[in-house]
Parts: sequence; C-alpha cells; structure tokens
Amino acid sequence: MFFVGYHEACGAIKAPYIPRCPTHNDVAVAFPGTASATEIRFFCPVCDTTVRQGFGFTKCSCGQGNLSYQPHRAASVYTPRAVVIVNPPSKEKIRSVLERGGPPKALKWIVDGMKTRTMEELPATRESLRQTLIAQGLPGEMIERMLDLAGQSGDASVQADVSLPDLTRADAEAQAVTIALAMSSSRVTTDDLVSGSEDQSDLGNLYRSDYAHAMRVSHVEGIELVERFPVLTGQFGYTRGKHEPGAGRLVPYRSRSGYRVYADMAETEALFVRLDPIRVATWLTQRGHVLPAWNDSRSARIAILKSAVLPDAWADRQRDIGADLLELVHSYTHRFLRITATFAGIDRNALSELLVPLHLGFFVYAAARGDFVLGGLQAVFETELHRLLEAVVTEERRCPLDPGCKDSGGACLACLHVGEPSCRYFNRYLSRDALFGQSGYLSASL
Repeated sequence: MFFVGYHEACGAIKAPYIPRCPTHNDVAVAFPGTASATEIRFFCPVCDTTVRQGFGFTKCSCGQGNLSYQPHRAASVYTPRAVVIVNPPSKEKIRSVLERGGPPKALKWIVDGMKTRTMEELPATRESLRQTLIAQGLPGEMIERMLDLAGQSGDASVQADVSLPDLTRADAEAQAVTIALAMSSSRVTTDDLVSGSEDQSDLGNLYRSDYAHAMRVSHVEGIELVERFPVLTGQFGYTRGKHEPGAGRLVPYRSRSGYRVYADMAETEALFVRLDPIRVATWLTQRGHVLPAWNDSRSARIAILKSAVLPDAWADRQRDIGADLLELVHSYTHRFLRITATFAGIDRNALSELLVPLHLGFFVYAAARGDFVLGGLQAVFETELHRLLEAVVTEERRCPLDPGCKDSGGACLACLHVGEPSCRYFNRYLSRDALFGQSGYLSASL
C-alpha cells in the first residue's frame, strides 16, 4: 500500500489502518486506476463484502483535524525546505574583516575603486581604526584619545571616512562587506590578465586592446573572476499540504541539542561586474533625479550612495532613485547572465545572480544545480570577454513578444526573465527601456 495519511497542522504521518472482514479475517484492495484515495475499495476476497470505501475519516492524535491520504511520493506529503546562502561568511573571515577595520573600511575600499588587492591593504580610517581598537578590548575613553592624537598629528595612515546618512549607510556597508568577503580568497582582474601576458602576443593584444574597448563600449568599469565563490545549500525542514510559504506548518529537523540544518558548502566560480559610476549618475540625472554634485568616479559613487534607498523585492514600484537604480543593475544583470550562458555553452538555469546595486555591481555565479562544468566562466573571462560584452550591447534588443511585452513593462520570459531560482528579485524590477530606451544606459544618445 503506497498511500499514507498525513496532517498539515502538526506534520504527522501514519500508515493507513485497513480493517479486515469480520467473518473471514481477510481483506483485498481494488484500485480504480486513479490516484483518488476515496475511490479505493477494500473488500473480502472470500465473500466479496465491501469492508471500506476509501480510508475513512481518521482523526489525528493532535486533536486538530483529520488525516489526509495521498501516495507517499506526492509533494503534498513531503516538501523539503531549503535555503541557499551565497557567499556565506565564515567565523574566520568575519573576524578578519572586523579586526582590519570592519564595514567602514570595506565601504571605503569599494568607494575608492577597489584599487588594492583586498580591503586589508587599504590604510585605516578613523572609524575602522576605532573598530580595530574595540576588538582589542581597549576602553572607550582610551580609544577616543588615541584617535584624537592620530588626527592631531596628521597621521597619513588614518584616512577620512565615507560620510553617508544613517538611512543609507547600513545597507551600503553591508553590501561592501559582501563584496569584500567574496574577494578575500581569490580575485583575478583584467589587469592581472594584462600583466600575465606578453605585449606583442595574441593574448597581450586581446587583453590590452579588445578587452579595454569592449569595457568602454559596454560602460563597465571592471570585470573580475572569483575562482572560489562559496555557495551554501542547507535543508532545514519540511512541510506537508500546500506549497505556498506560510500555508502549512514548517517542521524543522531536530537533534538532541536543538534544531539542525543539513548543509553542503560548495565553492564555485563567479564573475563580478561593476558598472561605470559616471555613466550611472548621468543616467539617473537624465531620468529626472537630483544627485549631489559629482565630478569623478569616486564622487559619483558617493552621490549615488547618499541618494538611493533600495526598495523591498515585493514593494510596489516607485519612481525614486533606489527603484530606478535597482531596475538598471538588475536589467543589466539579466541580459549579461543570459548571454553569458550562451558563450559558456550551458543552460542559463545553471547560472544565478547576487546583486550589490548600491555599489553598481553584481555577481553571476555557477549554481550548484544544473548542468555546469567548472571552468566555463573562467574560459569566457580569459578568451571571450570582449565578444560577450559586445553582444550585451549589440545583440537583438527587441523582444519576440513585442509590442505586448513593451506595453506591459518591457520584460518577459522571451527577453529578460530567467528561472526564478536564479533570480533573487523574482523577475521584478526589470525593463529593456532602462538599457535601450531613448536615454537607456547602453544607448548612444545618453
């Protein structure tokens, strides 16, 4: 018997009770050819008396209702619940970041253009030095005196912090730490490709000429390869009954010491893309937004950070700076991801995204699921990056479902959408107009 009884409210599961013929103490079953439990007939094989039609109404021992009956393999009987954490921080990495200046230093490293190999090589700021001294256990009064003395002496190693309003600083620092953690183990830049090749060689000409031109045309400030990008997949429980979040009771996995998550850590590869901050600031201005004054890449980054508050994934679409910035970065990410899958020769569902829109960047990484051969992104990065970026700019900008797609927002499964497991914003905040409209980010008229 492949049917089981389950209860949505408490998560219980039981084998169905089948009564026998009271006269002959025997029972047989006749399946109707469907999966409906109510049509199953239990009868006596001797006298052909119907013992029971279906499984009846069996109350659950929790007292909150009756059991439901389905084949044991049905998703309503057992739906595992998992969480995927991209770039999960280890205790050692978190401790290293905090000891070397913490989120304020990570933020300054990003704003300054990530010119050093890691954030640890950046000179300390006043706030990052404070975090370091706090981690050493020094009293607060002594820390402030030491910081004042360092400032009065004009110590060149203590640099100014990035000044941001409290409304945006927390998110900006959190996304900066995300980037810093991802880059802490491995980081290959296009400058590394240049320095590792001979000037007059084919690869040398490719990296120095074609790559640089493609990045200018696609308005990308930098693309980097992360060779060891951690992805954690954890199974933390299951539900029975309806699949929608909150519709059923979550039953967590337990052990004697408490709840348990069965996790698998995998290191994959990723590409980190940073958009041109001057181009982004110009694009936002063309859309009617007012930014603080800026005159170079660094000041443009700060102007955007001071003005943008990112919306929630399910919030109603507003025409503010944060929503437009998210739409731009997200739309660029999806176009880049779809074309990267083509160049890498894999299914696009094998790639996923991690957005850091406040810093005008995103990661495209190889997911743990799907048909993906490790090294695919590295091969594209080392030999085909110029063609990939040119395709992002010049490949078909129209949608096969136009004009319907254009009239309903300019994003659909035929042009910008990807599989929802690959998209952290559930295919929202997308528009081809942000990239290719009259004043689109990739349009020549901007």
